[in-house]
Amino acid sequence: MKVKDILKTKGPEVFTIGEEKTLGDAVKILSANNIGVLLVLSSEAKISGIISERDIIRQLAKDPQNCLSTKVKDVMTRQVIVVEPEDDLEYVEKVMTQNRCRHVPVIHNKVLVGLISIGDIVKSMLKESEIENKYLKDYISGIVS
Repeated sequence: MKVKDILKTKGPEVFTIGEEKTLGDAVKILSANNIGVLLVLSSEAKISGIISERDIIRQLAKDPQNCLSTKVKDVMTRQVIVVEPEDDLEYVEKVMTQNRCRHVPVIHNKVLVGLISIGDIVKSMLKESEIENKYLKDYISGIVS
């Protein structure tokens, strides 16, 4: 199974925020959309980072008085790992696990085409296993010849 298979089901929608916005702005977007990360865009509309709920919580613990007024660019993760639609899910899962990241943007021909999470991968792999199990049970019971 490939990344593009997840995107077919999930769709291409990705929520973003400008790097000059505040963590308060980020919290509002995350909460309103029930999501865990935002891609951070530069003033040139290029991906400059990613910010997660964890990043915000760490900043809150570090500086509770000024957390919500802190700029996104001061807290975001700048090293963004990206994947491509043709990448195998097993490969992506390994990359995400090794780098301890739960979300990765999907890029095709230098264009953002989606974002997937480790949860999307697990859900997809679980569904694939359930289908394989059904076929094996049917085969064993003689339903399929």
